[in-house]
Amino acid sequence: MASVWRRACVSCTKSKRQCTKSVPACRRCVDKGIRCLYPPARRTESLSIDTEAGAAAATSSSSSVAAESANPPLVPHNNRSNTDVVGALYYPPLQLTQADFVGDVSRSSPQPLFDDAAAADTWFLAPESWVADCTPPPMQPQLVQYDSLQRFVDCIQSWLRQWVTAGSSPLHHWYLYKETMPRHVQDAYTAITMYAARTPETQPTVSRVLDDRATQLLQDQALETTMSGRQMDVFDHLSRVQSLLVYQSIRLFDGDVRMRAQAEALIPALFLWSKQLLECAKDNLARPARFLASFATSNFYSNAGGDHVDDVLWRAWVLVESVRRTWLVANCLQETYLYMKRGWGECPGRVTFTMRAGLWEAPSPYAWSRACCERGTLFLLPKQTENLFFDGGPEDIDEFNLMILELSYGVERVERWLGEAKERREQRSSFEALVDVVGQVQGVR
Repeated sequence: MASVWRRACVSCTKSKRQCTKSVPACRRCVDKGIRCLYPPARRTESLSIDTEAGAAAATSSSSSVAAESANPPLVPHNNRSNTDVVGALYYPPLQLTQADFVGDVSRSSPQPLFDDAAAADTWFLAPESWVADCTPPPMQPQLVQYDSLQRFVDCIQSWLRQWVTAGSSPLHHWYLYKETMPRHVQDAYTAITMYAARTPETQPTVSRVLDDRATQLLQDQALETTMSGRQMDVFDHLSRVQSLLVYQSIRLFDGDVRMRAQAEALIPALFLWSKQLLECAKDNLARPARFLASFATSNFYSNAGGDHVDDVLWRAWVLVESVRRTWLVANCLQETYLYMKRGWGECPGRVTFTMRAGLWEAPSPYAWSRACCERGTLFLLPKQTENLFFDGGPEDIDEFNLMILELSYGVERVERWLGEAKERREQRSSFEALVDVVGQVQGVR
């Protein structure tokens, strides 16, 4: 099989440092924000690709990466109208090679790519899917709307408990922190456990610990941003938003007046971090091919092992889908509190989610890719989700998106949809049982 022996980049060679030899740029050059240049790669006897063209492409890509790292583009939030996207989204498949995903193109066995019919390689990376739709949902009576909001809050808090008891939840993917769990996420994780196990006697201590950890989170992030000099990536933004979301979910809706007042002071901080999370994701996904190439050498993926294309795509999807869900929950949860407090709230908008049941819980990259190919992804625009009430069934979507439907269209409509689907299943089961009985009678005759 064709293979390439790649030498260390020019910068690492001059500095006498170990080079990861990743393309389009090695990890050291990416961390330092410098241009990464590779000398022409040496050919083996079986090599059949144009090495000089590959080196030139890597040089061009690394130059653009360094330039964009030095001057990252600013993407305004919610500055596009709902008419920017019309109809169903079409995402043409990217032409990716194995070298786009890993640093060395040598392989012990062939690695298959998704075919165009599956369209499961780039659909979740489409920049158009990040357009926030602020179309107001159907009007509901105030009492019904309040009930939907309260169910939403209760559901988020139950997901936090599920995360620490079962290892995952509709908001926290089981793989997200499997390899790397930042310290502030560990603090938030233990805070959930401590709060769930509180007693009237330990309530003052628990409140004080929650306040201290929330304050420490903000101080650490401010110090990290100003002193490290390292540009935050998508995983960094996501982890800190999820950590602060834990403290806000607990303290905003707790009966303790002091905790609630201190949480109110951090509402602007979570709004700001959520906005920065979305902008960082948009910036990185402006070029999906470059995102996948850099993702394969990132800290989030480098410890995972495995270099199959399915591994890269699945782990990238886990990160991107977690960003979508966390951004929506963080904004909707705080707007819900403000609505309950003052009687009105702003619409944060909705982005496109992966709604197909079974994908979030997939136990492996292979199981995820097979489900995408065989069952589809239900990657729908927010304004297309109402079609599920007519063309789909509750069994087609997962728990997270079922809650989003309740929040958007009301508990009553979703419950009616669930009831009608249950009746259809019972009728189908009765009919199938009747057919079986008739078949058995005819067999006896």
